[in-house]
Amino acid sequence: MVRATWLVLAHLLGALARRIGSTARDLAPEHRRGAAGALLLRRLLSGPQELTWSDTANDVVMRMWSLFGGYADHSRACDWMLALRPGRWGAEVLSSLVRRRDAGRGLLPVKAMPFHGAGRRLVPRAFPPPERDVTGEPAGVAAIVEHTPAFTGRGRLGPDHDAEHLEHLFALVEGTMGPLERRLVSREGRPIGWYARVDRPDGGSRVLHLAALDANLDAVVGEVVQHARNLGRLVLSGRLEPHLADPLRRRLAVLGIARRPVLHTRDEEVRGLLGSGSAVITQLDGEWYEL
Repeated sequence: MVRATWLVLAHLLGALARRIGSTARDLAPEHRRGAAGALLLRRLLSGPQELTWSDTANDVVMRMWSLFGGYADHSRACDWMLALRPGRWGAEVLSSLVRRRDAGRGLLPVKAMPFHGAGRRLVPRAFPPPERDVTGEPAGVAAIVEHTPAFTGRGRLGPDHDAEHLEHLFALVEGTMGPLERRLVSREGRPIGWYARVDRPDGGSRVLHLAALDANLDAVVGEVVQHARNLGRLVLSGRLEPHLADPLRRRLAVLGIARRPVLHTRDEEVRGLLGSGSAVITQLDGEWYEL
């Protein structure tokens, strides 16, 4: 794992990095042609952190990051979507279209009609039954910190969360987005993964984090799908992470390009891991408020 100190620093600086490109617009008119934004970004990326990232970059910010050694993170540029209750979800989206109003990112996080939206009867393969011996329960910070090493495995890249940081992070998310569902998933009483999810008022639900070993990913994804559906959520979405590709493919999740993440690291080993399923840098660790 990358050392926690540098990852926490990168997490705190990531939002600043994305906004540096807009610095010129906030300056007095006579100074807007200066290089304040570029100079701030260069100083940021010259720091001691091993990894700096931002979830979204406009054209100006992307050019500046590229100039200082950053690069687009194409592997995390997409969002995924699963219609949990296709009939009700389709009716809500159709109603929005008839009324000529935007359905919003909660109900329509990906601007495409999912094939699995036809429903369980017509597309049963998109709705695999949950494993009977897999259960989930609300998880506190102590349980998450205790069991996370078992979910990450050796050689994986990801934040080394400690209790103090998670308490602070969860408080920030809940203060901004509302209640954060944190669940520990177990098979026959043995923890196999955990996830964090935000439920939106419009019936949408957003997965901010999901961690498990490869052998258990499908079971953990199945639990979050089933739990959200049992609560009456209409659609489930999240940022596509490389390690989630297989369980989402199995459920015929629809994908759409939603953002342009950008990364910077001087460590070639870290750079190599970032594009693989061995890297678990989720939206919870970045700009979760940009949903």
